Amino acid sequence: MLIGTLLHRKGKGSKLRTVIIVLVAAMSCFMLSGCWNRRELNELAVSVAVGVDKKGDGIILSDQILNAGAISGQSNRSSTSAPVNLFQESGGSFQEAARKMTRRSTRKIYVGQLQMLILGEDFAREGVTKVLDHISRDHEYRSDFYVIVARETEARDVLRISTPLEKTPATKLKNSLEVSAKAWGGTTAVEFRDFTSNLISKSREAVLTGLRLEGSFEKGNNLSNTTKVFPSARLVFAGLAVFKKDKLIGWLDEKESFGYNFTQGKITSTSLLQPCPDSDRKLTVELVRTKSKMKAFIKDGKPLVQIDVKADGIVTDAQCPLDFTKPETITQIENNSNAQIKSYISSAVQKMQSSRYNSDIFGFGALFERKYPKYWKKAKSEWDSVFPTIQIKIQPKVNVKQMFKTTKSFSERMKE
Repeated sequence: MLIGTLLHRKGKGSKLRTVIIVLVAAMSCFMLSGCWNRRELNELAVSVAVGVDKKGDGIILSDQILNAGAISGQSNRSSTSAPVNLFQESGGSFQEAARKMTRRSTRKIYVGQLQMLILGEDFAREGVTKVLDHISRDHEYRSDFYVIVARETEARDVLRISTPLEKTPATKLKNSLEVSAKAWGGTTAVEFRDFTSNLISKSREAVLTGLRLEGSFEKGNNLSNTTKVFPSARLVFAGLAVFKKDKLIGWLDEKESFGYNFTQGKITSTSLLQPCPDSDRKLTVELVRTKSKMKAFIKDGKPLVQIDVKADGIVTDAQCPLDFTKPETITQIENNSNAQIKSYISSAVQKMQSSRYNSDIFGFGALFERKYPKYWKKAKSEWDSVFPTIQIKIQPKVNVKQMFKTTKSFSERMKE
């Protein structure tokens, strides 16, 4: 009604009528038109995981595609159909292999729901730039999927393993990586955008979690692998892959991976297994509310990095007779926990500062870049010479605050 009244006004209202007509026409275009690039789901092959392996001078591209019928249960064969299908193609480049993949799929492969990018170890050692460049340019790829390295195996073999608990192997890997990073501390969940950012950074090198295939590949490459109490083949996260520029150069073992994650503040909760005081038995300390902070200093003209780690500790089990009401018992456990954390961090830093690696995965360079920009401007061009000489001061502080449900170990109570 209001628009009709305005349109019938004369005189000065003619300009207003023109404006209103233009606005109404524009709004109609938005309301009546659909999404220009909209595709129906049944017209697409949804890729949830991509694997890249080395083949001569080129690559082998593997796409794990959802079998929508098997997952939804709409298919009459849903109980025996695999939840995913694997398509593979080789090519001189990622783009060529991806285009050739259309020869094997009756549908357009859609990568907008990708969960995992898995790099074969041999491929990663030769450099990952040629693949990352294509993915970064392709508008269909999001940047929040995870990137991992298939350790001592091929990415395509990892994608062939049927996994229990989750409907698709890609979902299993994604969820396992997130849970492990939060509850254990020996892995790290790295998204594509963070990985590429670290690769091009002048003040930090990149790391990725490694994935190892354990057991029988032949038996794991079968849907029956998901029906066994103890699967014949298992995918297990193992250590962190260390990069120099865009090339994989080696690995951190589990303890060193813990050390790296402590420096990055990525461990909020984990467990430390340590010897009992005055005993060859073990006790476990759960770390909670863990916080870490790194600080850069220039001392007597030389770079120094201080790493502070603070955490509350809870003794969750003890195999030895201990009385936790005694202050000296608590002090000993705290000292052992501090020494353990310091050892993890020191091992990781020493390995990275060695001539074999010389890779600043910790971002020490970024610390000096922020705090001492003038120093960094001079040092960044020769950081490979400076990084191994940085002095490290590690200051862990664990406070054991509560003893779970009892102040005495089970062994101690049995003696009463």
